[in-house]
Amino acid sequence: MNSIGYLGPKGSFSEEALQLFMSKQKEWKENRPDPLPFSTIPRLLSACERKEISFGFVPLENSTEGQVAATMDMLGQTEDLYIVKEFIHPVNQCLLTPKPLKLGQIERVYSHEQALGQCRDFLETHLPQAEQIVCLSTAEAAQKISSVQENWAAIGPRRAAELYSLHCQEERIQDAMLNATRFILVTHSLAEMSSETSAEDKTSLLIIAQNVPGSLAQILQEFASRNINMSRIESRPSKKKLGEYVFFIDIDGYVFSPIIQEALWALHQKNVSTKLLGSYPKAATNPLP
Repeated sequence: MNSIGYLGPKGSFSEEALQLFMSKQKEWKENRPDPLPFSTIPRLLSACERKEISFGFVPLENSTEGQVAATMDMLGQTEDLYIVKEFIHPVNQCLLTPKPLKLGQIERVYSHEQALGQCRDFLETHLPQAEQIVCLSTAEAAQKISSVQENWAAIGPRRAAELYSLHCQEERIQDAMLNATRFILVTHSLAEMSSETSAEDKTSLLIIAQNVPGSLAQILQEFASRNINMSRIESRPSKKKLGEYVFFIDIDGYVFSPIIQEALWALHQKNVSTKLLGSYPKAATNPLP
């Protein structure tokens, strides 16, 4: 089944980003995968792991709110799934209502936890009276308020207002105007190296450091001593023991380049556990409107 999963339903930022992403994939011009919505990221990535879908398209991090925990945790748990592309998508949040309302009339605001976080200042300043309710996606929030006549609102993309016949009360309500989300495409095999030098590639790794003084510093030194640039490091609980963490690391270069293989071998010699999450072309940063 040539399909690509995304966090739905229709009208979510994930769907908006996916449509733009697919329009830029020349190799899919003749055989474009069918978009398939999922209610949660874990269900999506589990379906991809079982090969029920060909690809998964999921958010990884936001420039305002940081990591998407569900994506990172699932990447650490799944087997034989690799990141093969990344895509940077600007995010403009809108306040949507079933009918025109004054801000002081709004009693509840529904949205995904990331969207609520991205609009924290707006909500505290303009809607302090409104109860904030977390939904599985921005599109689910829009869908929920579309069927009621209450004084409720949702935060989501303008496209959701068009799909669910909502009133766009306010636009660009996110706290940071340069707000963007990094999405990743995952599938069952590694991407090929972009060029002979691999300068345009990025490698993502999951590293389990021993819980002893200096262990993380020693790991990072293996990359620094070889002049391998590290563009990102994030920690997540290991879920095995309180106080034990795993580290998600992005480094410049393709995983099979000699210098990265040398660094990984050095870590292996130190009994450091590493998991390859993917090696793929760096995304071009989209101009933010």
